Amino acid sequence: MSIMSTRITPKEEIHARIQTLQKELARASMDMAIIAQNADLFYFSGTIQRGYLLVAQEGEPVFAATGDIGRIRQEAGIDKVECIYGLKDIPNLCIKLLSVPEHAITIGLEYDVLPVSLFKRFESIFPSAHFKDISSSIRKIRMVKSPYEVEKIRESASIFSDAMASLPKILKEGMTEVDLESEIIRIGRRRSHFGTLRSRGFNQETYYGHVISGPRGAIPSFLNSPTGGLGSSPAFGHGAGHWPIERNTPILIDLCFGVDGYLADQTRTAVLGRLPSDLERAYDRLLLLKRELEASLRPGAISEDIYHHALEKADALGIGEYFMGVGTRRAKFVGHGIGLEIDEWPVIGKGSQIILVPGMVIALEPKLIFPGIGAIGIEDNYVITETGFEKLTPLNESIIMV
Repeated sequence: MSIMSTRITPKEEIHARIQTLQKELARASMDMAIIAQNADLFYFSGTIQRGYLLVAQEGEPVFAATGDIGRIRQEAGIDKVECIYGLKDIPNLCIKLLSVPEHAITIGLEYDVLPVSLFKRFESIFPSAHFKDISSSIRKIRMVKSPYEVEKIRESASIFSDAMASLPKILKEGMTEVDLESEIIRIGRRRSHFGTLRSRGFNQETYYGHVISGPRGAIPSFLNSPTGGLGSSPAFGHGAGHWPIERNTPILIDLCFGVDGYLADQTRTAVLGRLPSDLERAYDRLLLLKRELEASLRPGAISEDIYHHALEKADALGIGEYFMGVGTRRAKFVGHGIGLEIDEWPVIGKGSQIILVPGMVIALEPKLIFPGIGAIGIEDNYVITETGFEKLTPLNESIIMV
């Protein structure tokens, strides 16, 4: 069975990414890299089928396939695909096809996501090699998107827009959070969303995001997020639960949809009826803060500076006490990169000194958390341009009242 050509990452995209990685290998004095994690594997090869991507400083990369080699050859933008029967075959493949020295080589691995057991196996098959962490280099490469990637994220964003346009028909009296989430997700799946969210952070498990209402919207969870929710069970303790949505209470809809691997991350606030006037005023102030954040999105801006400016503006608007959480549960960021994973660089948060450059795609998510009442917020995605930014999520910013 052939794969639709429109779903395959163009070869020129793959080749450009490999060349950038090879330059980084040379800069970091690494002879080669072994790419194993799915998101990175897809980014540099075009497939997540089982195997390892071997990239030397020069020459063509090699996909060492442990899975269906026919499918890998169809999907991957890599010309050299070789079948291996285990990790023990990789060293000979490197010597034969990558022309790397047999001994005393330096190999880059994704330390931030690689299981220790797999790292130990690499050590055993390359006993004389020196290993270095290449994960930060990969994340820096991936945080600057090509026009192809930006268009995928823009297409992903349109799915959420369609879902929110349908909300007046979907949201009904008596629905639970899970009911509403399921109806929204059905729209996304019918629009080609691939059905998962990839997150790089350890144990940062999530489904599609959060659909949480009323006081549950203010309940924190283990997730590194300003919002949490009870979820349907302590076994997955955040997000939507089997709780009825009450009238005149905030419904926070924070969901990701994606096309061909690329995610858009958006939030809107909805309500059955109308929010109390104090929450409406707070939301209006949140929009003013959002305008300030948008004005900060420009080449040369430092990510942490934008975060601190957001805190200062929140205080000036009288909403600082509830901005991005309360007390010790306050999230230390107001935005993040988005792409193949939901938690990409740059982080618009404390301690992040990344300088914004054209091609970065950022999700800004100012939110307010009111204990015992709920959460309100908004989130949109932007690409940094030569002169400022372009908004990729054109959905109306108003509270959605049903």
